[in-house]
Amino acid sequence: MEDLLSYVLVFLYLQTGVALSPVVTFTPNWKKIFTGESITMTCDFGSTRGGDLTYTWIKDGKRVRTGKTFTIPSAITAHSGDYSCRARTERSVTARLDVVGGMVILWAPLYVHEGDDLTLRCHHRSGYIAQYTTFYKDDSVIQSWRETSELHVGIVNMTDAGRYKCTKEISLPTIYVKYVTFQDEVVINVQNLFEVPEIIMTPIPVVEGDHMTLTCDTSLSPLRPGTELTFAFYRDGRNVGEFSSSNGYGVQSAQVKDSGKYSCEVTTNSVQKRSQEIKIQINELFVNPTIIGIQYPEVEGDHMTLTCDTSLSPLRPGTELQFPFYRDGRNVQEFNSSNQYGVQSAQLEDSGNYSCDVRTSDGTVEKSSHFLPIVIKELFSTPVLNVRTTEVLEGDTMTLTCDTSLSPLTPGTELQFAFYKDGWNVQEFGSSHQYGVQSSQLEDSGNYSCDVRSSARLVKKSAEVFILIQWKFCGFDNF
Repeated sequence: MEDLLSYVLVFLYLQTGVALSPVVTFTPNWKKIFTGESITMTCDFGSTRGGDLTYTWIKDGKRVRTGKTFTIPSAITAHSGDYSCRARTERSVTARLDVVGGMVILWAPLYVHEGDDLTLRCHHRSGYIAQYTTFYKDDSVIQSWRETSELHVGIVNMTDAGRYKCTKEISLPTIYVKYVTFQDEVVINVQNLFEVPEIIMTPIPVVEGDHMTLTCDTSLSPLRPGTELTFAFYRDGRNVGEFSSSNGYGVQSAQVKDSGKYSCEVTTNSVQKRSQEIKIQINELFVNPTIIGIQYPEVEGDHMTLTCDTSLSPLRPGTELQFPFYRDGRNVQEFNSSNQYGVQSAQLEDSGNYSCDVRTSDGTVEKSSHFLPIVIKELFSTPVLNVRTTEVLEGDTMTLTCDTSLSPLTPGTELQFAFYKDGWNVQEFGSSHQYGVQSSQLEDSGNYSCDVRSSARLVKKSAEVFILIQWKFCGFDNF
């Protein structure tokens, strides 16, 4: 058992890096004994380095013995006192031993911690007949007139601390059988097994995308170094970290939704304590973006520029952001460092619901804008090629008109017109919307069309119209 405790102490030192103090234990585990009884005191300490340790025993401030154990084979009242031990440079807390010469003592463990299953024993000297034991707590009877000498208090907490007393009737060796009542009392101090935990957050403050770590900090009683603790974490009263041996809880990439009131809980099989809540607010790395039309197109051919507007937190001023743009949910510009998207000459098909995203370069934080509807209207209608008749006699004048209607939004726009026959240009772009042949010939027959443009980027074509030039002879039409 001693080897196991030493191993536990070594393990805890290696895990925590905290220097551990030696602990005095009694065998048997009672802090009060009769004169003539024996007791062994042990100095338990986890050695973290090879080699033997030197143990020194101190009684009432004076060195009295060396060695890991200190046995008193037949105690006398002079052995009463405050005992501690030193291993290397570390000194244990004081353990009180009382050696008494009465007839009854109330046996209680050397150390009592919350969560212990506590049993007290009203012990009398061997060789005597005893009966009827009564137990008291703070002068109130809690177990009366029993044949048993034990009081099972059960799993204790701080309210079980107090002054306990027992009385017992003992038969003294006289001519007549005579029972005399003897008593003893002891003060039970219930010690904290561990302190109420405190929840600690790092870093401070926390910004979206940060790795947030919560630590459930407590300190275990140095007299119970081998106690296994488990830890759980809560946000707004709901469990976010199940009970485990780790006192840490981490959020890899904190988001605003991770804000809330956090607490933690520490438990053993019999003791459970929860920390106070701390309010944690995850700061925005950047605000939700807004998509804005800087150069807003009204009609086709206009230049369109959209900006994905956001503001970066002053807590992380150097963060690199990336921006994509979407039309009707489909990507029109991939993620890059520019927060603008432009179309040099907007077309009707560029109409739609536009949105943008903003994200960090590592993708840990990403936010989307609302939709911005953009409707691009026609600058001019698709042209229609008009001719007075599609059947023209040779020698007649043929006039073609390229008709279109200009948007009232831009009434002063200058349009240019070009004409084609069988796909070949017969009149270059110019301001005239007419094309004429003064004296048509048979070879002027063909498929005619026209184009209208406002710029090199905005050109619209008419449908083709077939024109037949008929032969005319001696004033009679050629059938």
